[in-house]
Amino acid sequence: MGNRRGSLGGPHRCDAIAHHGFLVRCAKRRQWRNLLPIVSTSCADCHNPDPTKDQYRDTGSGGVKSGANRADLIIGGITTPGAYTDGKTDMYDLLYPLYIQNTTQWDAMIADIAAYLGQVFGVAPPTVAVVEYHHTSFDHYFVTTIADEITKLGNGTFTGWSRTGRSFNVYPSTSAPMGSVPVCRFFSTSFAPKSSHFYTPAASECAIVKSNPDWLYEGDVFNVMPAVLADGSCPANALAVYRLYNNGQGAAPNHRYTTDAAIRMQMIAQGWIPEGYGPLGVIMCSPP
Repeated sequence: MGNRRGSLGGPHRCDAIAHHGFLVRCAKRRQWRNLLPIVSTSCADCHNPDPTKDQYRDTGSGGVKSGANRADLIIGGITTPGAYTDGKTDMYDLLYPLYIQNTTQWDAMIADIAAYLGQVFGVAPPTVAVVEYHHTSFDHYFVTTIADEITKLGNGTFTGWSRTGRSFNVYPSTSAPMGSVPVCRFFSTSFAPKSSHFYTPAASECAIVKSNPDWLYEGDVFNVMPAVLADGSCPANALAVYRLYNNGQGAAPNHRYTTDAAIRMQMIAQGWIPEGYGPLGVIMCSPP
């Protein structure tokens, strides 16, 4: 980017490494840069078409747009201020004020950019296994990715549960790729002595269950790729996850989540009801 005097005073230099028109990273020189990365770009077609949007602090808007579902919105340019004639787009004046003013927005933006660059370089996002358990006396199924729960289910702290040998992959919430959606989890003891958990990737369904006093919201626990609402189809290489409901058998609700079509048919034969999208009841999609 060349030497210039930034808004904090003192010279700084941003050394660009471009790929597919997007800058990967810049060198950090001043102390505050130890706290945050500087994202910039040298591609001419990344400029914001509005020449008034030179700096975030002046306009309250800028070229970095949120939206992990839109790769074209992950990184957008802002025009280089007129005083700097190196001919390159600079995001220094955009990102530093954003970091100071809104750390939450900053973190989300950097996560979006990281996810996008992972796609650019063909880096497969990490996955974690959802492990399934069965409680014989309850005839309930339970799935979890949480290491502490898996340990306690294995050592008998949580009694009555055993592994079914079934699992499927999901994305950790902290490193989920663009286009994935969070899955919210609920817990209920309203049907004692039995308890039950419920998972949904649908924001509307999550909101409805949150309003039900019988269920305690436990947060977003992992991410998945969404199924197409119209037909339940999944992206290429992803596996359909079927959700089945026990229809209140045993006086307590329970759901089973499986990628196995044969298990789906077995549960339906036992009176369980498919829930989800499309004719097969696909609730979400599991990465390979």
